Amino acid sequence: MSKPQDDKALVAGEEAGGGGGVSLGKGAWDCDTNTEIPPEKEAIVFEEIATMDFPFEGIPTVPPRKDMDHMAFFCGGCRYRVTAYPDWPVERVKQALFKGGIARANKPEHIRNTPGIQKWEDLELIYAGQRMANGKQLADYHVPPGCKCLIAIERAKLELGKPDPDSAYWN
Repeated sequence: MSKPQDDKALVAGEEAGGGGGVSLGKGAWDCDTNTEIPPEKEAIVFEEIATMDFPFEGIPTVPPRKDMDHMAFFCGGCRYRVTAYPDWPVERVKQALFKGGIARANKPEHIRNTPGIQKWEDLELIYAGQRMANGKQLADYHVPPGCKCLIAIERAKLELGKPDPDSAYWN
């Protein structure tokens, strides 16, 4: 594996534990075991292998998921897999993500503009564009069992708001 060229590569590279050999995104992490999911096993773990079980005009498709015990959260370009169920309260899922290693999504201190994920309370969970409140269950937001399209983000990033209209962000 090559030495990272810049700070962005450092975040995605092997020193950050993000599976630097992955060309898209920053890899995947299993929060139940607090270990990286190897790139060659991601498609199997996240049930993304197309089969002829439900072909569309002779083309293989990804069949309906069978793993209803795990959910997947995107955070900082990485997918985090964690055991979670719709009847769990939001704070329980946040705690499982934090305990499982989601703080590894933090950028190095010298390049971030927020405090980072220091405790589970620093996380916000989002599904279908809705921020989920700690006192509610995932089911209150209609999160299905085995959902693979949730977002976990540092609360401070949401509180920053939009960049100034004259910011280079918009260029």
